[in-house]
Amino acid sequence: MTATTKTDVQNGLQDPRSETGFRPSFYPRANGKDAPPVDSAAQNDRIILEFLAAYYQLNCEYFRLLNVREQPDSQGRSEAERERLQAIEKVLILRDGLEDRYAPLGVVVEPAVKEGFTVDLKISFGNVDAAGRRRSDFYTITAFVPIPLPKGVKIEDLPIQIEGPGISTE
Repeated sequence: MTATTKTDVQNGLQDPRSETGFRPSFYPRANGKDAPPVDSAAQNDRIILEFLAAYYQLNCEYFRLLNVREQPDSQGRSEAERERLQAIEKVLILRDGLEDRYAPLGVVVEPAVKEGFTVDLKISFGNVDAAGRRRSDFYTITAFVPIPLPKGVKIEDLPIQIEGPGISTE
């Protein structure tokens, strides 16, 4: 395994797989498959790694919360539970930031959760189709919608400029 590689400098998430104390059972799958290599250079793979790191952290924090909740009720337990919930909230904010950052690219992430733990992420990308083939062709769709002018009105007399195919000034 290679050294820990930053997946994203802005959000501070690192691929956890080479960290000491890594718990593989908390690391979700991506689209039912193992994660891409830590040193992958492909943009979509890097995005997958960022989301996997966020959900791994979320799973770890949730596990810590469950451990706190196993303790008998006390003031100390209540404080520890509040701290764990705040830690979960921080990870959720990181995750939400990733979603906001990648939404304009058409990235949609849907977690599959089992007993409170994220076990798989269904990740789709706007730049690939359902079969995983890259979308490289752009399509332009045009429509012809005739809008008749009132009798006696000429297009040149309108206070707006209209251009385009099919515009007739006759």
